[in-house]
Amino acid sequence: MFGAVWKPLTLVLLLAAPPVSDDPAPVPAGEAEGPAAPPSKVEGPAAVDPDAPDAPPPDAPPPALSPDPEQPGASSSIPPNSRGGSGGSPWGTPASPTTSPSPGPSPSPGYPPPAEYEYPERDLADLPFGATAARKSAVQRNNDVLVRPFNRPVYSIAASGRFGTLLGGGTDIMQPFGYGFAAQLRIHFAAVVRSRFGVEVHAGHTRFSQRKSYEGFDESSPITRTTLLTDTDFSAGPSMQIPLGPLFLQFGGSAGVALSTLFRPQSAEVSDDEQVSTSNFMLRGGASIGVPVLNRHGLTIGAGVHHIFSPREVVIDPQAAEPETTRPFGTWLEVLLGYQIWF
Repeated sequence: MFGAVWKPLTLVLLLAAPPVSDDPAPVPAGEAEGPAAPPSKVEGPAAVDPDAPDAPPPDAPPPALSPDPEQPGASSSIPPNSRGGSGGSPWGTPASPTTSPSPGPSPSPGYPPPAEYEYPERDLADLPFGATAARKSAVQRNNDVLVRPFNRPVYSIAASGRFGTLLGGGTDIMQPFGYGFAAQLRIHFAAVVRSRFGVEVHAGHTRFSQRKSYEGFDESSPITRTTLLTDTDFSAGPSMQIPLGPLFLQFGGSAGVALSTLFRPQSAEVSDDEQVSTSNFMLRGGASIGVPVLNRHGLTIGAGVHHIFSPREVVIDPQAAEPETTRPFGTWLEVLLGYQIWF
């Protein structure tokens, strides 16, 4: 009975089994073993990127890599050409040195760049008093004479108006105020404790005048005549110059000669006129302030005292019964205001 059942069961199993093939079973793509097959080669021209840099010639050496910017002392220069040319590019053409622009801000219009305010470092003893104000005037108005080293000389010429006031015996015969002009030449060449020592030369002319009326010949119309006292002086002597910020303090003394003249009418008659002329030794001392304004041109203002050693005497009032005498050429004060140039 077992044999009768076994044979039909075996036949059913054989019919239900899948057919057997000699080819190996396919393997899923995700479980493939071994390296992937290379892609098939596509014939035709390759696509070109327009932004890609040009490739170097095939016989050129490779360019040097850019150094790490964080590494100190790294150089970004390209090494010399391996073909024997020094300083060339890696492709054999000469390299021209270039300088990258400064990243700093550009100066504002109307003001000089900061570099123009810089001066070489100097010893404190070689700087003027008020060095900051002196440098500002030197840079903005080209008055470099204010910051010139003391071992270098400074020359100056001045022309000024002179306003005089009689302080001596001249006031006994006329009013004390006069006017004139003067010129000064100063040469300061020796450094003395943040100042300069030198010489000065003065020349000038001053006159004092007074009008007075006298009775005419017909005793109807008076005649006005002028009493005149003049002084022409030449002197020279030592001088000092001290830079004080944007200006100069100048003072000194001088000795020379004074040519003095007194013309005094006594009446309407010309024959009664009195005229005295004399030359005498004189001394002068004074001080002034020079202010450079632009390009070493500026103003000067000062004062001085003149003393003339004259023994000459004149009568104060010729009409008096016992007239007194005085010395008309004596001491007088001057005030100067004018133009000065430094070089």
